[in-house]
Amino acid sequence: MDALRDINLDIEQGDIYGIIGMSGAGKSTLVRCINFLEKPTAGQVIIDGKDLAKLSSKELRTLRREVSMIFQQFNLLQQRDVRGNIAYPMELSGKSKAYIKKRTDELLEVVGLTERQHNYPSQLSGGQQQRVAIARALASDPKIILCDEATSALDPTTTTAILNLLRQINRDMGITIVIITHEMSVVETTCTHVAIIDQGTLAESGKVEDIFSHPESEAARKLIFRKSGAAAPKLGERTIRVVFDGAGADEPIISNLVMECGVMVNITAANTRTINGQVFGEMVLQLPEEAAQQEKAIYYLKTHGVKVNDVSDLSGKDLSEPSEDDEGGDR
Repeated sequence: MDALRDINLDIEQGDIYGIIGMSGAGKSTLVRCINFLEKPTAGQVIIDGKDLAKLSSKELRTLRREVSMIFQQFNLLQQRDVRGNIAYPMELSGKSKAYIKKRTDELLEVVGLTERQHNYPSQLSGGQQQRVAIARALASDPKIILCDEATSALDPTTTTAILNLLRQINRDMGITIVIITHEMSVVETTCTHVAIIDQGTLAESGKVEDIFSHPESEAARKLIFRKSGAAAPKLGERTIRVVFDGAGADEPIISNLVMECGVMVNITAANTRTINGQVFGEMVLQLPEEAAQQEKAIYYLKTHGVKVNDVSDLSGKDLSEPSEDDEGGDR
């Protein structure tokens, strides 16, 4: 049985690329294939035009210095203090003592640990240990950082701080970051693009805002709809998910629907999210029992520039595009 099948991804320089899926989906195997810690039995991994399968062992070791990795459990050297952990990769690569000192000082400043530089890992919080791991990853001046569930062991507040740090590094240094996670909130708040892995295959990939607004695969719909509060409704209920993007997030479209069409809807969940600096409003609506009223509500919403998905059974059918049946003027 293959761990991964038919995975085709293009990750551009400067992306923050999320790879998400349930436990056992193959996410960690995929990230280990990117730097050839796991060698694919078929296919190619190409970084900066170099096919990793065609590199010699020496060339592969050299390239791996450009692809750093951050792990869930930090993997720090317990017998070294913060400075020693950050300096370690530079010592291995033969950098001078003067360079190591200067670069370590710079990285301590980047991750905000100058005052903790002489502490040992056992004296640090989880968030501080992850900051050390990030500084150590930066010590080799990488072009790519791979984060394998790097925030899974952290509390929500610390997770937010670490993700903010990663965004800052991406913005200020132009480093491409690949984030492996099972948390949709990490992808929504941090990533520019996302790939959804389901049972070893690529279910869907694209810009985060596009997949959030219009998920096409069942795996994506499960991740997004369930986080939205769109759990399977009671038998006979018709439930839709409505997404307002950008400027439309602040418009009273649901109030207008009720007043102009006379259709009563029940709001079962609602929130707003910021994805790549853009505000998205999201609601889950229970529609009336009468089919004509349902279609009237859906027609009104999709002709007012919002995305509409049927989530009554998590099938996620896209209702946003007007159909031939909608062309009549009686609604």
